Amino acid sequence: MVPDPGGLAATAAPDPAVLPVDLRTDDASGLVTSARAAPVLHWRLEARRPGVRQIAYELQRSASADFGGAVLSSGRIERDCGIGADWPGPPLASREVAWLRVRAWTDHGLTAWSAPLRLEGGLYDPQNWLARPISPVGNGDQDQPRPVPLLRREFALARPVERAVLYVSALGIHQTWLNGQPVSTDLFDPGWTEYDHRLLYSAYDVTALLQPGANVMAAAVGDGWWRGNLTWIPRRAVYGRTTALLAQLEITFTDGSREVIASDDHWQGGTGSLRRADFYNGCEIDLAAEPVGWREVGADLPEWGGVVVLPPPPRIEQRAFPAVRELFSQPVMAVSAGPGLVRIDCGQNLTGHLRLTVEAAAPATITVRHAEVLEADGALHTVALRTAKATDTYHVPAGRHVLSPVFTFHGFRHAEVACDGAVTVEQIEAVVVASDLPEVGRFACSDERLNRLASNIRWSQRGNFLAIPTDCPQRDERLGWTGDIQVFAETACTQFDSEAFLRNWLVDLELAQFPDGRVTSVVPNVIQGHDYEYGGIGWGDAATLVPWAIYEAYGDREVLARQFDSMCRWVDWGLSRRDADGVWTGDFHLGDWLDPGAPPGHPELATTDRDFIASAYLAHSVGTLARAARVLGRNAAADRYAQLSQDVASATWARWHDTLVKTQTGCALAIEFGIAPEGERQAVGAQLAALVTAGEGRIATGFLGTPLVLPALTRTGQHEAAFRLLLNEEAPGWLYQVKHGATTMWERWDAILPDGSINSGDMAVEDAANMISFNHYAYGAVGAWLYRSLAGIAPDAADPGYGLIHFAPLPGGGIDWAEAEVRTRRGPAMIRWERSADRLHVALTIPPTAQGRFQPPPGWSLPGQSSVVALDSGQHTFDLVRQP
Repeated sequence: MVPDPGGLAATAAPDPAVLPVDLRTDDASGLVTSARAAPVLHWRLEARRPGVRQIAYELQRSASADFGGAVLSSGRIERDCGIGADWPGPPLASREVAWLRVRAWTDHGLTAWSAPLRLEGGLYDPQNWLARPISPVGNGDQDQPRPVPLLRREFALARPVERAVLYVSALGIHQTWLNGQPVSTDLFDPGWTEYDHRLLYSAYDVTALLQPGANVMAAAVGDGWWRGNLTWIPRRAVYGRTTALLAQLEITFTDGSREVIASDDHWQGGTGSLRRADFYNGCEIDLAAEPVGWREVGADLPEWGGVVVLPPPPRIEQRAFPAVRELFSQPVMAVSAGPGLVRIDCGQNLTGHLRLTVEAAAPATITVRHAEVLEADGALHTVALRTAKATDTYHVPAGRHVLSPVFTFHGFRHAEVACDGAVTVEQIEAVVVASDLPEVGRFACSDERLNRLASNIRWSQRGNFLAIPTDCPQRDERLGWTGDIQVFAETACTQFDSEAFLRNWLVDLELAQFPDGRVTSVVPNVIQGHDYEYGGIGWGDAATLVPWAIYEAYGDREVLARQFDSMCRWVDWGLSRRDADGVWTGDFHLGDWLDPGAPPGHPELATTDRDFIASAYLAHSVGTLARAARVLGRNAAADRYAQLSQDVASATWARWHDTLVKTQTGCALAIEFGIAPEGERQAVGAQLAALVTAGEGRIATGFLGTPLVLPALTRTGQHEAAFRLLLNEEAPGWLYQVKHGATTMWERWDAILPDGSINSGDMAVEDAANMISFNHYAYGAVGAWLYRSLAGIAPDAADPGYGLIHFAPLPGGGIDWAEAEVRTRRGPAMIRWERSADRLHVALTIPPTAQGRFQPPPGWSLPGQSSVVALDSGQHTFDLVRQP
């Protein structure tokens, strides 16, 4: 970083057709301060001409928005895109404000400066925190459900306020108000992390909420993941028996002076209308118990007491990913099911809650129960919830009320609202709640069944990306199973901007990782001591394969740098488990979980040999680690791990080449993970196609095999078998679920049996009698194939992050057209193809700084052109003819 050299661009011609836009950091939280003192920077180019290439860039940094006075410059940095640029100059100090802007040298000249970006340092030094966690007297050392604690403090402001920032977190989850107004729309903050290692905080600009004279800060602190029910085992108060608020309001006055209002022993504590709140069981609200005006200045609360001050958390850092929020809502119809009872079908399985508008003629109790599906007689099917009650209860006085649950969420499509008094239900809204990730992918085609499948996959991701990537949103589980997200990560990153969300979760994966390198089955790890605490291959491989999926989708190598040690520890553990033949045998693994050929009560006993799967995954993870090492310039490590990957693959083929071809998962792993030697892969692909034919198009894979089976068929040219598998409507199969009314992905292929009855999901274990979920994204991993193969748009390994886009559409299965769009870090990329009897029309869009390769599909050709066409950014069309 050097002072602005002034004449850096004096000889460069201007390029007015191109402008850097969307300058931002890798902090996707939307908070007012930066989570990192030296964040990575990104931007993209907008262009009014095709073929744009970035040659270099310059970043400038200033203390003022007009870049007057002292300006620091990065100088000219040779780089072909705006992804992952280094922070210019020294790291931000706590509370420091910096302005940044960027310009780029293109193939035509120099752009103008981007719009400036304002950044403000967070609280990076523990010494910055004056606040301490506080809890009302009587709320401590509790492990049973109890009324939600409330906290408040009044304070006076005698001078005009220039700016005020609130830094806030909780041991538990909180809602916080200033002068009766919520400080944000964020829910369930601070989210769920490995609390024993780190706690997150948020920072909000609350200047507009303050007023001259008397003010009041108030908060409610729910049990959340900290003290609430967790896991099917079951457990409560996993992290602590006391919930608490941590809040620090920093006020800067117009005269330059400052004041801090921190959580300390000057606060009051009490309880109110929220009598209980739990993620699994729902909440109970008694409006008559609400203290009058407790969130307003001057409230008279003689029954409230003092607070207990707790030690500071061991590590606190700012949230860097989007919060959980109410995304949208829509009215739903209610049907009377008898006196005081109405039933609701939202038409869509979702994660969230119901908002009721009611008129009570007298005091009444309203009870809302939730479920995903109905019994044959129309009653709610609640057996699948196991111990989760999923019930919200409201005790209301006479009058009109708008009712929503607090500190809870439900996975449901159906609900019953029961009223024990003279209550008129005026309106019911279904409110969708999830981490607020931007949707970046769009897929559609001429087959409405596949459009429904694509929609189901999106809904399952939305419903299960809630603070962490969970398995399901409805029963007594909702945990961060590593295997589920490992298989789904490619699809996740294609559909929603999942980079910051998954990077945050990976931090906790490494914190939870065993000292020997093993990776826990769930992250955060709340099933310590359970037989499934370590899930083995496929699950542990989230340590290597999720970072790689993020890098492939978004192109920022920093995720590999951050996770590299964790990746190495997992791989080295696996390598240490090899036997004398060089393969991984003898250990417990969850394996190809829920393979339809496994005993229903023992989903870990899949038909594909677990030792083979372990060895195949080991070869693949070691190879992925070698590629990551190469990206990071660690060439010696890259060479060593690449050779080890080859060794394990060769040993695996030598041991199992005769038996792996007996299952769809075995064949798919052998092809996609490079276990079968190159000269053998076509034969394995033919055998896989034969298995599909013999099974009449029914899929025979579990969680680990499902993401690979269609890619394996495609890679080996078995396209007819791929479409037969995709379009099969009989159990088990993706379209079987669609045919039977699914609006999200199911955990079991046959969650609804062919006769229309509900699969019991019986398990042969003592701690979970059944396992049946209608919102589980794992089998939705097929979504990546819909984009990358059927539509034909994929990031190329030669330049991840869609720097090089591989366009290879695959018309087939009677599908007349397909289209997909991905809003990449460089801009929107798109493909649409449409075919007739002898013509195939293809339209492509490539964003600035990216390039493309168009590969005509089998059986089609481009007159007068080569089989693969290199493309620059811009729009392109092709008309192909069918080969004779």
